[in-house]
Amino acid sequence: MVQRCIYFRYCAGLALGLWLVAWVGCVQGPSEAESPIVASAFGQALDQVDTATIDACMVCHSTREMQRGPVLDGLPEWYLADQLRKFKSGQRGKNAANRAEALMGVAMAKVETEAQLAALARHFAGRKPKPSIRVIRGDAVAGKTLYVIRCVSCHGARGEGKPEIQSPPVNVQEDWFLLDQLRKYANGQRSVHPSDAGGVMMKAAAANLSLNDLRNMVAYIAKDLTVTPLLQKVGPRKK
Repeated sequence: MVQRCIYFRYCAGLALGLWLVAWVGCVQGPSEAESPIVASAFGQALDQVDTATIDACMVCHSTREMQRGPVLDGLPEWYLADQLRKFKSGQRGKNAANRAEALMGVAMAKVETEAQLAALARHFAGRKPKPSIRVIRGDAVAGKTLYVIRCVSCHGARGEGKPEIQSPPVNVQEDWFLLDQLRKYANGQRSVHPSDAGGVMMKAAAANLSLNDLRNMVAYIAKDLTVTPLLQKVGPRKK
């Protein structure tokens, strides 16, 4: 009788295990709006990033420095993780002419595991986008025409991005950073790895555009598409 109970328990456990394996194998992948990063089939939490690592990131990715990187708050988790992986693998950050990327490539030494990388992406994606000062001047009307021709198919009519084709939103990014990256795509300072389909498309989209064209496009995005509020300059009141 004892042997029979043990046998039944063994069979039940084996059946449950096989069912779980089958269930995990059939779990639907992330939707277009979800991050491609999945902790596990059982919803295990990602490792937390320590405060020191966050503080190190914020040295450049905040509004405290004049020479800084972009504010990351509110960018999609999948996009942040994808870019971090590209820096970690060397697809980005190896061009010495692009000083900002080279610094980021060196900084990635602090991120040692995939769990840390994923947790960083989740941390910044979960923060509310910050207001920013618009600093780029241009012809927004002309910029709209260029945006429709060059950008809408990938980044959407509202600049919301298209996760299904790995295209990030442009309506939450600072205008100076958008112009900086467009210029670097156009002049080759932002290196494009052959396996980076999105980067190859961006380089083609920015080709043959003048600096004025790029300014006009960014001026249009900042004026009509950016969803973050305008940060007003602080200064003495006019008499």
